[in-house]
Amino acid sequence: MITGTHINYYFICHRKLWLFANGVSMEHTSDTVYLGKVIDETSYGRKDKKIDIDGQIVIDWIDDSTGIIHEVKKSDKMEDAHIWQVLFYLWYLKQKGIAVAGEDTKGLKGEIDYPALKQRVEVILTPEKEARMKEIIDSIQSIVSSKYPPRRIDKRFCKTCSYYELCWVNT
Repeated sequence: MITGTHINYYFICHRKLWLFANGVSMEHTSDTVYLGKVIDETSYGRKDKKIDIDGQIVIDWIDDSTGIIHEVKKSDKMEDAHIWQVLFYLWYLKQKGIAVAGEDTKGLKGEIDYPALKQRVEVILTPEKEARMKEIIDSIQSIVSSKYPPRRIDKRFCKTCSYYELCWVNT
């Protein structure tokens, strides 16, 4: 089963994706993850939060009056991963028969909220992004079913990753 976290990690690091999908969870040791949870829990206090659908997607909150699903993030540094995570939510809901807005159609839209930055990013599932989503899901399934994790990457954000010690200590 692919979740929003799998989609997010796919765009950040394939090794992190593989480790997570194969039962290695390090998020509980990360101050960065904890800070993100605090921002999520303390933002938009009156909204119904954490809407779990089939154990596969967890939407931070939905504004019924506007038809917008919201994802709250602390920083826009990994914005592409955030956008695709929300696109996955929209794609998943569309597969369940829920009307999702395209470029010229009405239905649910997505939005990424960055409360600390006081910014929002609109997310719409276009036919091109929908086709790309299918390719991403196939790629994720290939990565997570591999016998060995992908090679580590060397990016600036590695030092703040909750999986850092697994990749970089004693190398």
